[in-house]
Amino acid sequence: MQRRSFLTLPAAAVAAPTSKREARAVWIHPENMFKAPEAEGRKLVREAVARFASANFNLILPWVPSDFLVALENDLYREAHPTARWDVLSVLIDEAAARGIPVEIWYSFTAYRNRGSSDFDPRVGGDPQWAAVRLDEYRPDPKTGVKVPRRWNDCCPQYYPARRWQRELLLRICARYPKLAGVHIEEPGYDYPDNCLCDLCREVFEKLHGVPLVGRLASQEAENFRCLGTSAFMTELRAALKERFPKLTFSANGGFNYRRERAQGRDWGRWARAGWLDYYAAQVYVSDTARFRERLGMTIRDIGSDCPVYAGLGFVWSGGKNTTAEILRQIDAAREAGAAGFALFHGGAFTPELFDALRSGPFRTPA
Repeated sequence: MQRRSFLTLPAAAVAAPTSKREARAVWIHPENMFKAPEAEGRKLVREAVARFASANFNLILPWVPSDFLVALENDLYREAHPTARWDVLSVLIDEAAARGIPVEIWYSFTAYRNRGSSDFDPRVGGDPQWAAVRLDEYRPDPKTGVKVPRRWNDCCPQYYPARRWQRELLLRICARYPKLAGVHIEEPGYDYPDNCLCDLCREVFEKLHGVPLVGRLASQEAENFRCLGTSAFMTELRAALKERFPKLTFSANGGFNYRRERAQGRDWGRWARAGWLDYYAAQVYVSDTARFRERLGMTIRDIGSDCPVYAGLGFVWSGGKNTTAEILRQIDAAREAGAAGFALFHGGAFTPELFDALRSGPFRTPA
């Protein structure tokens, strides 16, 4: 019997669905790629979708932060998100549907916030109390006696009203776009391992364990505690989607090392084992094929028998970039490792050379 020392769920968990074809997904940032007046923006969307289709991509994952989704409904946020005025997401979904390409919105429920984020804005139903608090924001530096100013980087999912606010926002968006194919969750956990020391987290942790959280952030108990809110968000959203939109795909992406990521509340190994995810995309952003093969192999060994694993390849990312030749080698390595497909980051950085190489090489025929 295969030993699963890092997972705690029973073997009776639901089996992962079998993928019918190789996935060829692309992550994009529509607000950056198509930031233009409506007529020009629509043209840019049409041209981008045509390029992806010509290279036989069969899935588009557009980034949709809370503020953009709120801007679709509320004038307060439209100045900062002008593409919401002409609903770039609707245009993208329609253009992709015309070419037979599904679109799944790509959303983070924790990170990529700031002080002005809608999640913390009472005018649109948010609450500043939901902002996560990192260790250096809570406790003064021992040497200087100074606390770091609040960054407002993360939303703490331990707050049920925060989870409900985001869930209802996403459900309204799913209802708004009947052609939408799914919801894809970005890095489903805190952005840093020393989150969170908000009032709620400190109060509840001490009631559960009898000791203050501030001195136990690196403990197994704190790791388990962080996973409570993130797992609650995933289960609550999944249940609501299955009830109201049962045909939608539900998935997530994140790093390749589950053991390390769980320290940030990213409990995707457990979720995959439980059959909660239709697929998991492992971000393996490296510029060396051997390291790529090793890291992707770790994810596939951990969850590949329970959940389809897509290889997340980085063409250009915050920490580096790859050559076209290296991307082609990594695609070959992912296929050899048994990946169910690919997700390339990010579409706005693709070059004509990359499109040509994919068209004439590994994506030359439709999946």
